[in-house]
Amino acid sequence: MKDIANKPLTRLLISAFLAIVLLVSISCSISGSQNQSAQQTIAALAVQQTMMAQQSGGNLQATSQAADATRMAQEFQATLMAQQATQLAAQAGQPQQGNPPPAGSEAPPVTTEVVVPPDLEQKIKAAKILLFEDLSGQKVMCPEVYPQFCGIYPTRYVKEALDMGGYSYVDVGSAIGWLKDNLLSTTQWDLIIVSSEARTRISGEYFTYLMEHINRGTGVILEVWYIDSIAQGKITPILAKCGVEYQKNWETTELSLWPLIPDHPILSQPNQGISLRSYEPFWWPDHGDLLRLTGSGDAQLLLGTIATNKSDHGTLVSCLEGRLLIQTFCDHDFKQSEIVSLWDNYIYNVLKNKFLKSP
Repeated sequence: MKDIANKPLTRLLISAFLAIVLLVSISCSISGSQNQSAQQTIAALAVQQTMMAQQSGGNLQATSQAADATRMAQEFQATLMAQQATQLAAQAGQPQQGNPPPAGSEAPPVTTEVVVPPDLEQKIKAAKILLFEDLSGQKVMCPEVYPQFCGIYPTRYVKEALDMGGYSYVDVGSAIGWLKDNLLSTTQWDLIIVSSEARTRISGEYFTYLMEHINRGTGVILEVWYIDSIAQGKITPILAKCGVEYQKNWETTELSLWPLIPDHPILSQPNQGISLRSYEPFWWPDHGDLLRLTGSGDAQLLLGTIATNKSDHGTLVSCLEGRLLIQTFCDHDFKQSEIVSLWDNYIYNVLKNKFLKSP
């Protein structure tokens, strides 16, 4: 009689046990290691029911407790599965991400990758470049303080940089008439270089022509040491578009120039370690001009006479997304190796920025 009386209870407990085992299996397949603690809870209920089955001896109270345990397990698993469904739905609309940073730590900065055309290097080397460098064919005057420079033909640093970089270019030398002809031609120049160091003073209409090329997206590099005498002339629109203005003339015996943004590409790519701290004055007494930011445009001062001043006393400015460089110091006041490397950086980066903006 006792065995017969216990059969319904035994069947009930076995069914409950199997149901819980099934629920544990489902939980494992859905939630994995993330819900390990929940699975352990359900498993504990299963063990509890097994013990109850062994100890009950047909007790009706044990039967009721076993049934309650089964319902608890079922309700717990239903809640768990509902939570998992909600989480999966939320994750479906979001990109996959790594583990969050530890509490108290800062999230890594978001970086935007610049898409570089695969043939960028080829475009740079094949660029259409116009060079005006007025030291071509010019003898240096005979300054009293530097008689060793009397009557020499200075080395053309810009031409040397172009040759070192393997560029092809149209060289008009110091012929301002040829410069005008090429500025007004139908050629779509990628880069125009005007290095006016030998006191010929390119001015007036030439800056109007250059402004037209700038507005068309052409890269332009200007070396002008005499802005003090033309600051109110036709160079003004170029300075204003760039976001700089004339500050003061630079007549001094101390010519050290400091990098204001040391890691800027103009100062570090492709040539690094460029220093304009050593100098041997070539021109006298006027060595150039100082610029300051106006607060408009995207102008950045890259070199200046005061290391801690980022907004004034500048002698090299980059603007218009790196397509325009204005240099207001004289090349030959500094070491040839440093200046040629710097000009190599000028040419490469202005062309790179031109092609990145207008492939």
